[in-house]
Amino acid sequence: MLNKWKLAEKYRILLVVNQVIGAGGLILMKMSWYHRMLLSYAPLFFVVISVLIFSFFSILNNSAQKQIAMTDDSIARKVMQAVDANLKASEQMTIKEIFTDEKLKDFYTYTTGDKTLFDYFVISHKLDDFSSLLPFSSSIYMYNEQSGKILSRNGLSDLDQFGDRDFLLAAYHAKTAPAGWTSPRSYREFIHDSSEEQVVSLVKFFPLDGIKQGAVVVNIRVRALVGFIKDLTRYDAGFIRLLTSNLEPFDRNMMLQNQSTSVQELKRERILSEYTGWLYMPSGQRDQKLSLMSQFNDLWIIVGIATIIIGVFWFTFITHRHYKPIQSIAVRINDYSKRKSSELAGVNELKFIELAIDNLLERTSQYEKLHKDDLLIRRRQVLVDWLEGHRLMNETEWRQETTRLQLPSQFDRLAVAVMEIDRYAHFISDYSSRDQYLLKFVVSNVLQEVAQNEGIFVWNEWVEPQQMAVMFYLSDSQEQDGNKIYDFMKKLQDWILANLEFTVSVGIGPETQTLGNIPQSYAEAKKHLSYKPVFGLGSLIGSRDVHAKTEGRIFPHLQSVRTIVKSFRTDDGQWQTHMISLFHALKKGRFSQGDINHISNYLIYHLNKELMEMTGEAQELWTTEYKPVLEALVEHSEKLEEWHERLVMLLSELEPRVRAARYARNNHELICQVKVYIETNYYDCDLSLNRISDHFEMNPRYLSKLFKEEFGEKFIDYLVRIRLEEAQRLLLMTDLPVQTIAERVGYVHVISFHRAFKNALGIPPGDFRKKTEVNSKG
Repeated sequence: MLNKWKLAEKYRILLVVNQVIGAGGLILMKMSWYHRMLLSYAPLFFVVISVLIFSFFSILNNSAQKQIAMTDDSIARKVMQAVDANLKASEQMTIKEIFTDEKLKDFYTYTTGDKTLFDYFVISHKLDDFSSLLPFSSSIYMYNEQSGKILSRNGLSDLDQFGDRDFLLAAYHAKTAPAGWTSPRSYREFIHDSSEEQVVSLVKFFPLDGIKQGAVVVNIRVRALVGFIKDLTRYDAGFIRLLTSNLEPFDRNMMLQNQSTSVQELKRERILSEYTGWLYMPSGQRDQKLSLMSQFNDLWIIVGIATIIIGVFWFTFITHRHYKPIQSIAVRINDYSKRKSSELAGVNELKFIELAIDNLLERTSQYEKLHKDDLLIRRRQVLVDWLEGHRLMNETEWRQETTRLQLPSQFDRLAVAVMEIDRYAHFISDYSSRDQYLLKFVVSNVLQEVAQNEGIFVWNEWVEPQQMAVMFYLSDSQEQDGNKIYDFMKKLQDWILANLEFTVSVGIGPETQTLGNIPQSYAEAKKHLSYKPVFGLGSLIGSRDVHAKTEGRIFPHLQSVRTIVKSFRTDDGQWQTHMISLFHALKKGRFSQGDINHISNYLIYHLNKELMEMTGEAQELWTTEYKPVLEALVEHSEKLEEWHERLVMLLSELEPRVRAARYARNNHELICQVKVYIETNYYDCDLSLNRISDHFEMNPRYLSKLFKEEFGEKFIDYLVRIRLEEAQRLLLMTDLPVQTIAERVGYVHVISFHRAFKNALGIPPGDFRKKTEVNSKG
């Protein structure tokens, strides 16, 4: 593909040169008689050059065709080696596990009545664990000749009821043991299965030598094999075709799409795997124009040489014919050129070519600028995916990614801060889109200048229209108490306050020495920033500020405010109950008017954040009708009872209108079904966004977006919350071990359960159970 691109670029440049020459010819027609005479050479020049161009292009094209063919064959060999390596690994692992693992060998030591269902379950579970280790999506079943039983990951069955009985018996009773992997075949596990799938199989007898007692069959899905090849080549149309020894394609869909295969493609070189006997054939469609040109390669070479010879004779003839007239008027032309030099200086052909070259250089500069802009976009996307936890990187991936993004990779500690423009609604109404972009650009540049003066490297990107994430690279020589970041962001705030007509608030996350904790630092920074209504505009909020505020009067009730807003957004019918609980807590605590104002501002802030993520109708209701009324309520409510009564009345009035806007959307019922599906199947360890999107036949990204818009919570966060809520119930209500509870709520590894539980609740599950027991006894 690279060679084709280079050829296209060269051909485009040659066309530009031809255009320049043609335009130069038009200019020559406007010049003196002497230059018009020289124009008689133009046809000779144009014809010779054009033929040479096409001859050169033909030769270059032929070279490119050979290079492309070599590249195709090289890719096919690499794919073959990768597939063979994985299949060999599968075969070696099968031999090692089946013939060395005592649990699996125990299946063949069958005597009547000496096995319980639990014994078979243990063997089946071991078989399932081994299947998950194989490189491709596969299935395994074992056959015991004496008992006539088949054991697979789905359980134990009789040979007569087994869907793959014919293949097993044919392979088992063959005179010689099957060698290697089979060609694609149809497979179903149970005879009553209506659907079949294409697999390739590996059959091994037990034991390897001696009288055989049974067999083990490994089936690899052809779809997984073909998908692996497509992923290697990154070409959806199947850049490499996988064929059997009979030239039948593995991918039946590709066979249907390519029934009209050309003769030239059938003659294309195929790579034979000595291990499997399969064939690998490059099937990329080459440029038909290049192929057509390559067929006349030798002809163009002959035409080019003949044109040069004819051109030399033509040039000599014309020169000889016009030599004497030119000699006779040479002096007069020279004098005339001197007199008219000032008039002709700006319109000669060399000047025109110079301008054309300048134009090409300018276009090159534009291409470089586009590349730089693309780099900035990739930087932002990588940072957003990393901070949001969508992409986890180890140290090797980190170094590779930062090198591609032209960023440093060395650090001793990392920390994340989130800066937000205060009163963003006023900001977008006061400034045009162009001015908003300019002001954000200024803030980014000032931040980089402050970082340069402080000797700190920062990676900053606008992750939201009103929020910018700033990641700090810190060294051991710098303070470790967070003062360096506080001082840094305070300088930025002071500059913005002094030079711009708006303010910013900043949330600061904790420092970390590991890359895996960066999403947590980012989440902490956003959490700290969410307390802006309590701390005020232009605030700088870190862990120490939150801890200090926690000791105050209203801070413990802010979680209740978030619970009310979340309940209102998800429409679970519980927000009024939470509101009553908050009212009684505030009444019992005897809070001041200022405290009530802080809580109200915090409530308005989170309502604005949640409702602005919904549909346009809900946004308009909130911004135009209810937000101004709630803000006025904060200023004019003098009694707590009045504040509570009016607030409940307004939210009760808003609730059905938001619900109507939600139900008006076409996808509301579908997303509710997704929510119910999650709540019903949360215990399934394989439950994922891709699986749910396949179940509901939707694009994963679109489904995630709709879920976030509908419930104000990401799919993965909601799934984790449902699982952890059930885990808390089991920890409090039962004596089940933590390992069992982790499995019941959908975690395969107890370590992952521990990590998720601690991140959500602050303590491990075991300590949570002990602490609750102590509190209940106390």
